[in-house]
Amino acid sequence: MGYGPFTYFETSLSSGATLGSAIDLGRAWEKVFLFVPSMASGSLYIQAAEKVDGTFKRVCVDNANTATAQIDFLINSSVTNRVVPIPAYLRFIKIESSSGATDVTTTFRVFVGG
Repeated sequence: MGYGPFTYFETSLSSGATLGSAIDLGRAWEKVFLFVPSMASGSLYIQAAEKVDGTFKRVCVDNANTATAQIDFLINSSVTNRVVPIPAYLRFIKIESSSGATDVTTTFRVFVGG
């Protein structure tokens, strides 16, 4: 089964910001990719909410039922200038940076399809 054309959404982190604006992907998708621009340091996390003006929380990659087993979905700064698959089936997301953006505005694109 093939996948249709991809659509993309953008969010930007201004200088020193640690959290981008909410992205409404319109619906849940089968395939979601984050295009990571050049990053000097820090890590990225994906946050999600039930509604665009809701409370956003970090997305985990682990389905365990104990607090000690939960692992946040993390994109390390060594993954600079790459395309990263991120958790799908989320409609409202934000990009979080652990160290804040650099001295320029950093734009992230999220491509969706399927």
